[in-house]
Amino acid sequence: MKPATTALALTGFSLIAVTYGMARFSWGVMLPDVAADMPLSPQQAGWLSACSFVAYCLTILTAATLANRQGVRLAALLAALCATSGLLLLACVSSPLLLAAGLFIAGLSSGLASPALAAAVSRRIPSVTQPRINMLINAGTSAGIILTVVVLSVLPGGWRSACLLFALLSLVCLLPVMRVLPVHASGRAASVRHGYGQLYRRAMRRLMGIALVSGLVSAAWWSFGPALLRQHVSVNAEAARLLWLVAGGAGILGVATGPIVARIGLNGVYRLSLCGMTLPLLVLAFSQGESSGLLIAVACCGAGYVTLSGVLLVWGARAVAEDPATGVGLLFFMLAVGQVVGSLFGQLYASLGAATALTLFAVSGLLLLFMLPDRESRASDK
Repeated sequence: MKPATTALALTGFSLIAVTYGMARFSWGVMLPDVAADMPLSPQQAGWLSACSFVAYCLTILTAATLANRQGVRLAALLAALCATSGLLLLACVSSPLLLAAGLFIAGLSSGLASPALAAAVSRRIPSVTQPRINMLINAGTSAGIILTVVVLSVLPGGWRSACLLFALLSLVCLLPVMRVLPVHASGRAASVRHGYGQLYRRAMRRLMGIALVSGLVSAAWWSFGPALLRQHVSVNAEAARLLWLVAGGAGILGVATGPIVARIGLNGVYRLSLCGMTLPLLVLAFSQGESSGLLIAVACCGAGYVTLSGVLLVWGARAVAEDPATGVGLLFFMLAVGQVVGSLFGQLYASLGAATALTLFAVSGLLLLFMLPDRESRASDK
């Protein structure tokens, strides 16, 4: 890759690592330790998880407009600052209300980051290379998750100290963002409005439906995974963290999906990643204790989600080619809406039990195998 392309890819990878992996998905692995300091019911844990997803929903669409009118650099800077301030608040909380506020502010960061980076890639990278760079940047989520587990395992002071370190890393991201990302706005307000008009096209509506259900299913693992491992599967705290690390590490495989896409197409990768994300929920539902099957299941879950979100990113950028930030924003908005609804998993967990709740979510995901983009999207896949 050219130096400018490499710099943009690494900057985007780092920003996604702190905004998604640390500011957003770290909550799942910290939840058991937070609950030990501040007792939380499954219902409260579900509503707290929803705070991050709601914040994401509020920013993911407006971020495209911000990036186009004020420049992608400003949107990315705001993403890093929201991650920093939200994580700092989490490190100091003393009540569930402050927890909710910290998660909400931190959740704003990921909603700002994805559309801004999609716009930067569309402006700076040749179209033939864009899917590979977008996949690479998207895999930053896994790097953030890996670092989250390592830090929580070795850093004295527990989850509060970890949040302070994550806040510092988010602040450091300001430097490459200021040096690499373009500062000038594109001035494409009309383009943004046209992009939202894509809502009325059949292809975009179908993609949004896929993103909605995908988000719902993913919430079972990414919001409640560590708690399920410890309370339902009955593994100890260290094993739960190791399994979370495996899930995050497997997500790095999303970087290598380019050659697979070249062989089987985006629809084929979509099917594989969907199975990887949903079938492990059935394994979790009926597992007891540590096993090789459980290890494979969590690895598939991590790889499946990161790859599926990368496929949605590429589809969104293609569906609204004249304004990729808006296309990505629309699909990631629906992904987040699904995750907000999926936070109700906590209610099902408390009332029906983990096995029933996991089975219902897995079946919902598998139904997506029968819901593919229409011919218009498939044509762009070839």
